Order: sequence, then C-alpha cells, then structure tokens
Amino acid sequence: MRRIAGIAFASFALAHSCAFAADEPFPTKPVTLTVNYGAGGGSDAIARALGRALEKPLKQPVTIENVAGGAGTRGVTAVVTAVADGYQIGVATNSPMTIAVHSVKGLSWGDPGTYDILGGIGIVYNALCIQADSPLQKLDDVVNYARQNPGKLKVASIAGGINHYTWDAFAKKANINIRFVPYSGDADGVASFLGKNTELVALTWPGLKAQVEVGKARPLAVFGPERMATNPNVPTFKELGYDVVTTSDYVVYAPKGIPEARRSVLIEAIKQAVSDPDFRLVLVAQNIQVKFTDGEEMTRQFTEVFRGTAPSAQAGK
Repeated sequence: MRRIAGIAFASFALAHSCAFAADEPFPTKPVTLTVNYGAGGGSDAIARALGRALEKPLKQPVTIENVAGGAGTRGVTAVVTAVADGYQIGVATNSPMTIAVHSVKGLSWGDPGTYDILGGIGIVYNALCIQADSPLQKLDDVVNYARQNPGKLKVASIAGGINHYTWDAFAKKANINIRFVPYSGDADGVASFLGKNTELVALTWPGLKAQVEVGKARPLAVFGPERMATNPNVPTFKELGYDVVTTSDYVVYAPKGIPEARRSVLIEAIKQAVSDPDFRLVLVAQNIQVKFTDGEEMTRQFTEVFRGTAPSAQAGK
C-alpha cells in the first residue's frame, strides 16, 4: 500500500513541476521555510537563522512556519505534500524522517526517496550524561554496574527518535539492561534528569550542554565519529569499545519534483547560507558542527538509518 501511495505521490509532484517553465525567474515572491517543531526551541532558532541567511542570496523574504506534532512528522508532511514549485521548503533532523516515519500511521511519504533533500547544514552529536554526584565515574563503571544490577539504572531520552535508536544499539552491544524512560523532547528529558528521576540522560549535546557547564551533569561519552572540538575531553563510544556512531543531522528538504533550474537556485542559496557568519554563530552557540553536505550524500545516510530501523519498528507493532 505504501508503495502505491508513493507512486501516486511522485506522479502528483511530477505533474505540478511540469507546469513551471525552466526559464521563469525564481524566486519572485516570499519562500516559506517550515520547521517541524514549535516556536522557541533549538530547531526553531536554527530555522529562523537559516531563513535570515537565505534571504540574502534569494533576494526575497523567507517566512518561518512552525508545524509541530506527530513526533516531528506533521511538519515534514506539510513540506513534502506542497506544490513542487520551490516556494515551500523545510528544515528538520533525521529523527522524524528516518525513524518516527515507521511508527506514525497514515503518512503520505515514506523512505528518503519520496522527498528531495537539498543539502545538510549542520551535524549534532548525541551524548550520554550521568548525575554529577554519581559514584560511577566512567562509562565502564556504568556498564559493569548495569550488568550486575539489571534494570536498576534508568536513562531519560526521547522516544522513537535517533536517541532511542542509538541507545538501543549501545545497550545491545554492551549487553546491559538499563530502563529506558521516554520523553517527547529534550526539555522534558532534561527536567526528569535534573529532578533525579533517572540516573542517566541520553540526548543531543545542545540539549545537555548547559547542564554540563553548570555542573549538574557529567558527560560520559558521545556517539559521534570523533570527539567534539569544543569538548575534546569527552571520549567517543567507539574509542571506548562500543562501535555505535550516530549523529542528528539537520537538512533542508523539499517536495519531490521541483524543476531543476529552481532546485539549483535553492541549493546554491543554502550553500551561501551555511557560510553566512550570523548563521554560523547561532549553530556554533548550540555546539552544532556547521557544514554543508551534498543532498545525494544525505539521502544515502538517511536511507541507511531508515532501512536499519525498519525491522525493529515492524517488530514493535
């Protein structure tokens, strides 16, 4: 059924894209940038900084649209089902697009081939922290304790997203049983951890950074491919013997079928936006590695995670 819906959706996008002449000026009116979370959070701040940076090369206003809900999938749906004319694009992380998509029913899109990733703009590391006053000092201490006391420790994280996927992969490799306590977002997970409802918290580094800086959380390791330049003393899981490497990648995406001339304009604008000093300041302040990554490469990475999480999602139904 999903395959049939995908074919119909692709045909719809193609039919609309054919209505736009390749030599038409673009853009000639404001562009909408949809963010799939509510106003005031980290993703919203990134979207607004990106919108300001895009206005310079596009020479048109960029309006920010917040569409929250559905574990981030409602905002994605708003973008991928829009008319493929280049005037509505979105910014999101890989969690809703590669993981939550498996568990949210009734979506009109599926694998990364059903939308168009224009490019990656930033990389967020995921980390594991423990209570600052815990007697467990290192990751090995946590693993050994968890093996000897299965189910006693608890970890706060976000249900259904990249952090959940990452935690399950680590727990399997470490052969440990730590109770996963799910929350809907970074703020709720951090609040539970600060209230000492859990001994551990596994979230994105931007969501944990402030608590580390004020001494309320102690980082054990990051799931990134290498240590963070801003916090080089925090080891990676891989160097500690657990080959689990994931990141939360911000991408700019669009409906499938935008005319190539318009698509090229958008991609070039995104490249320029990523180099914009003001945009970079906003992301660096959140400990996000600012980097433009080709859309084809991001599609490959997203597809890998999408396929890797499909079996576990199906098993959980």
